Amino acid sequence: MKSRAIHIVLLLLNCSASTWATSYFVDNVNGNDNYNGLTVSTAWQSLSKVNAFSYQPGDSILFKRGGQWRGQLIPKSGTVAAYITYADYGTGQKPQLLGSVNVSGNSQWIDEGGNIWRSAQSSPIDIGNLIFNGATGFGSKKWTASQLLTQGDYWWDESGTQTVKIYSTLNPANYYSDIEAAIGTFIVYIQQGSYIVLKNLACKYGAADGIELRNAHHIIISDCELSYIGGCKLINQVRYGGGIQFWANSNNNIVERCKIWEIYDDAITNQGNSSAGGTLQQYKLYFRNNIIWNCSESSFCFFIQPAIVNGSFMKNIYFENNTCVNAGGGWAANQRPDLKGFQVYCSANTAATDSVFIRNNIFYKSRCVFFVDNSAVQTLAFTNSDYNCWYPRNTTDTVVALWTNTSLNVWTANQFTNYQTTTNRELHSFISNPLLVNPGNNDYYPAPNSPCIDAGTNTGITTDFALNPRPQNGNYDMGAYEYLSGTIGTTENKNEDDVLRIYPNPNTGLFTVEGTAAQTEIRIYNSIGSMVFTTTITNKQCTIDLSGQAKGLYFVSALKNSQEIHTQKLIILKE
Repeated sequence: MKSRAIHIVLLLLNCSASTWATSYFVDNVNGNDNYNGLTVSTAWQSLSKVNAFSYQPGDSILFKRGGQWRGQLIPKSGTVAAYITYADYGTGQKPQLLGSVNVSGNSQWIDEGGNIWRSAQSSPIDIGNLIFNGATGFGSKKWTASQLLTQGDYWWDESGTQTVKIYSTLNPANYYSDIEAAIGTFIVYIQQGSYIVLKNLACKYGAADGIELRNAHHIIISDCELSYIGGCKLINQVRYGGGIQFWANSNNNIVERCKIWEIYDDAITNQGNSSAGGTLQQYKLYFRNNIIWNCSESSFCFFIQPAIVNGSFMKNIYFENNTCVNAGGGWAANQRPDLKGFQVYCSANTAATDSVFIRNNIFYKSRCVFFVDNSAVQTLAFTNSDYNCWYPRNTTDTVVALWTNTSLNVWTANQFTNYQTTTNRELHSFISNPLLVNPGNNDYYPAPNSPCIDAGTNTGITTDFALNPRPQNGNYDMGAYEYLSGTIGTTENKNEDDVLRIYPNPNTGLFTVEGTAAQTEIRIYNSIGSMVFTTTITNKQCTIDLSGQAKGLYFVSALKNSQEIHTQKLIILKE
């Protein structure tokens, strides 16, 4: 019998995929839009081709790992019978979707004198950030030319030439080894979309939201990475740009096992504005097993506004088993005029609200853990926030701030017990160092003596960030990782014997499985969850022949002692 974890993986990766589903391949280097896209050797090349094609429910669009695409991805909708999946193939880094233009060439900058350089290329859309030298440095956005005074100051001439002007003592292409100009458009844009899977994609360097979803439902975003996003002008001198945003109506959506870092606004948010008179409904949203750090407004923000009696509501929102680090930090911290830095931000929510769950999270170092603004205080009565580890920078830092019409009620870390007894909230939460293995190196796995181990509650989440089963040894752990006894450091860096490698992949049915320890059981399932093959590896690798199987998407799972240790996609083609 297949494990429950396998069932979940199959459900989320290729929900109800049909046996006639087609896989299309995209290779930015060797692809060609005149090809049919049906094999690795006849892959497409561009996002414009991907966006223009008409797909059938159950189809998969697979981007080559190690590749880069600039522009906007606009996914197509599947149906309740079968999702459309946008994912990856091959080996190497996750395919990168870049919301920027590279301006690293000498000829791309024109000397205007006085250490001011103008971009040769104009942009009708705001340039919300300049990223230097592989994100080791950043431009400082200014609002007038007269403010360009020090190295890296830049200004987008909105009402004039629509070019970028930058202060630099040398041609910027000589001063910096690499320059990315982040454009104020969404990298992935889903509008009124549904039944879509986004998996193993990396969104970088966009100035608006990384993944924007408007009036979308039944969307699964898993194992994606979003980084160095935001900074676009919203209005006047207000800037915006978050990681993943669900705007307006939103239901039955999942964000899980994603890494989100260096974001101008919120890492994850569900929000909307009903001022136009429409009814907004947000429900059954699941944000779980994510790792978030250095997001300058918040790790998680939720609201619907303003207060209009029109049937708008928010209910069944789950922010659980996430690890959130250093809210208020990162590249944008020194550029915000309104530095916030909240782990959880309930902002002006005036909709009818019920059942918001914030549980089993690690909130590590932030300006404030939980901030609720004036109009949203009523939301607290419907928010179940508990079983969280809160760890501020020092004991005098604010952990809770509740803003009402008449006062701002603030509790610092050393007043947390008073907050619990006064409000009867967070009764199973605590202030403590979560003892992460190496947070300075972005290793947020719990150390063996972490107080977060076995300190959570049963959220019904059956796997962790690394797809290890939850719970281990009895109770649920807090944070994105479930601690495995005897493991130190992230399971991403665990023994190579536990890493499953398949090559070639895609293939025509004949392939090798390598890298698993001896006496490891291998199970292979088709896209509808039926096991088609099983064997036990005796010498850390074996060759498998599935040439008799139909083409399509399969899942290869490695198990030790009947416990899943790794699952990987397998694509079988018929030339």
